[in-house]
Amino acid sequence: ERALEVFNEMKRKGVQPNTVTFSALISAMEKAPGGSQWEKALEVFGEMERRGVEPSTVTFSALISAMEKAPGGSQWERALEVFEEMERKGVQPN
Repeated sequence: ERALEVFNEMKRKGVQPNTVTFSALISAMEKAPGGSQWEKALEVFGEMERRGVEPSTVTFSALISAMEKAPGGSQWERALEVFEEMERKGVQPN
């Protein structure tokens, strides 16, 4: 939650988030206390796309990892969809 608060504060102050910002936020949601906040991570990824910020390998890896660590069981089907989107966008997996 703190990472999301900082992110929102940045936006209020007029700081434009970039790929590194979004990737760090998604990664923080993956590691959230109490388990991955994969749904919020997916929302952040959607905002990233709406803003026209290009995701990197790190971005996609963090999002896939968040889905893999989902409380109650892996969201592997969604993770696979994200991986396929990564390939469509020409981002090379590592």
